[in-house]
Amino acid sequence: MRRLTAFPLGRRLECGMGFDKTRLRILDDRDLEGALIRALEVTLAAVHEALFAHAGGRLLAPPRFVLEAEHGRLVFTAGAETRSSHALGFRDYETCPDRIPDHAQLVAVWDARDGRLLGVLGTGFQARHHALAALLARPFEQVRVYSRSPENRAAFARWLASHTQTPVEAVDSAKEVVRAADVLLEVTSSRTPVFDPALLKPGAHVSAVGPKLKDARALPLEAALGSDLRVSAPPARLEAYGGYFLPPEARRRVVPLSALVAKQHPGRRRADAGTVFLSAGLAGTEPVVARRLFETFGGGGYDSGA
Repeated sequence: MRRLTAFPLGRRLECGMGFDKTRLRILDDRDLEGALIRALEVTLAAVHEALFAHAGGRLLAPPRFVLEAEHGRLVFTAGAETRSSHALGFRDYETCPDRIPDHAQLVAVWDARDGRLLGVLGTGFQARHHALAALLARPFEQVRVYSRSPENRAAFARWLASHTQTPVEAVDSAKEVVRAADVLLEVTSSRTPVFDPALLKPGAHVSAVGPKLKDARALPLEAALGSDLRVSAPPARLEAYGGYFLPPEARRRVVPLSALVAKQHPGRRRADAGTVFLSAGLAGTEPVVARRLFETFGGGGYDSGA
């Protein structure tokens, strides 16, 4: 169960050791599932707002703190946007190998100018919501999905079809997805590359959400290095990633997503230019999203943990 927790502090940012537990507000999956499309619309707008704030120097987004453990990591990010949303908060999560699909990050960029087909590799929680967000962000004529489990990809197709009028097709191989995709969402927990980059069509855009470590990555290194434009979090955040898969020189040439959103970078210069978005998260986006979701959907009272 994913939960957002907030203190109703109004326009002031308050710090202190004590707080009134009766004022703690909880918002979880059950509050959003009945209005999922609206929740995603609010989320996309809030991420856009946070990225604009970052481009304008108004989003505090320090590198994340990572605690290394034997069987995984505990990751802690904190940030604040104090001018429009007046949001300050943090996010913490573990990155054990078998839990990666649960770590929702709804930050992506789609830059295929006349994209008709949305390809999806992966069928878990994140894959479902990334695909639905993509369909809200721009029109596609078809969605094609693949994962290793026939049952999972069939269930994905049924779920997505129940939330959109766009035709959704589950196929039997990654090749069928990659060759046809104008926009390809890689949303898996695989620790080895899940597709052949030579299959990508000219001008395709890849949004990579899965692991991106030197010894564990779902995206082929060649797909990132061979792209004409690489977009992600600011280079300082990538430096703090720990074992990031891109070589230092390629890392320094990554364009921050906020620079594209704010039109501080021209983005794609040719229709056949390949682009890659490397999801790494941006501290400060989560508090803004949480704030806007609380404003829209409210939230329950104090949760005793029972």
